[in-house]
Amino acid sequence: MGSAVGFFKNLWDGLLSLIAALATFAIFGIPVWATHLAISNGIVPIWTYAAVVGLVFIGGNLCLAFLRKALDGVAPLRDRKRR
Repeated sequence: MGSAVGFFKNLWDGLLSLIAALATFAIFGIPVWATHLAISNGIVPIWTYAAVVGLVFIGGNLCLAFLRKALDGVAPLRDRKRR
């Protein structure tokens, strides 16, 4: 019975990490898209793409880390699975 409870804890933790990955994607993706549109419409100068590259790099790394945790069944704020 303890094994089944552990399985569901890991499943829940993986789901939380997936939600964290989706939230990270939205939090970083919306400003990136808005900045791209602002550059395309000439509102801000083209060198602003440097900030976009930084946001994509940081947001992408965070999103991939949360996706890895989701596949491993690890909670977003933990390093290892629960026992």
